[in-house]
Amino acid sequence: MNNTSINQLSRFACWLLMRIRECYIHVQALGVRRGFITCFRVRVLKQQFEIPVNVAGIQNPIVIRAGSSDLEVFKKIFINREYELPFDSQPKTILDLGANTGLATLFFHIQFPEAQIVAVEPDPANYALLQRHLAGLPNVTFIQAAVWKHDGEINLVDPGIGAWGMQVNEQKPILGNQGAVPAISMPSLLKHFVPRQIDLVKVDIEGAEKEVFESSEAWIHDIGAIVIELHDCYKVGCSRVFYNSINSLPNEKWVGENIFVWK
Repeated sequence: MNNTSINQLSRFACWLLMRIRECYIHVQALGVRRGFITCFRVRVLKQQFEIPVNVAGIQNPIVIRAGSSDLEVFKKIFINREYELPFDSQPKTILDLGANTGLATLFFHIQFPEAQIVAVEPDPANYALLQRHLAGLPNVTFIQAAVWKHDGEINLVDPGIGAWGMQVNEQKPILGNQGAVPAISMPSLLKHFVPRQIDLVKVDIEGAEKEVFESSEAWIHDIGAIVIELHDCYKVGCSRVFYNSINSLPNEKWVGENIFVWK
């Protein structure tokens, strides 16, 4: 077998493994029959449609956009339960930064129905679905904005990985630019939307954590716990900046791709 044949076989094996994994995620989230049918409609028929999924504790079904990253996010949150707190706490105030379509906010609302939750998401398409998911929930506020180191505007960028990977950039990019969106700083969030003391902050902002935590001296001591996904693969220095800023949060545990730190 020559090198060309080996490379072709390797690419096919990678493609096949990706498709098997995708079907497995569909089956996990939707059941065997519905999962396979949905995967067939997405990959073979190239259909775009919404998938309603019922979750215990939520009156209306969650909406998943077929063929998007929504199903992977649903699996991480409601099947793997990666945001379940690894320590004993009943948070009364929660910030969801990079809320995507609001699934993490829903998870926290089910776990802590009395908590005041503020969800922040910049992408218009994600935010429209977030509104559908969170509308009418008591104690839940949602804001269309990107969390950044200062208030104003910031460029929203699609690096090519879809709805769950939207990034922000002060420099207007040539490729992937989705236009300007409002930017809001942590001090502004604390001043206008939540009490000064925040029990839990969830952070999944695709590399912008570097800029946010570089300027955290004014507010980091008011945070009781953080769950964060770090993105050094997008922006070098995210982990270093984060760990340098959290001396007030000495406890740590990894859960999936997330790191929990708390007092």
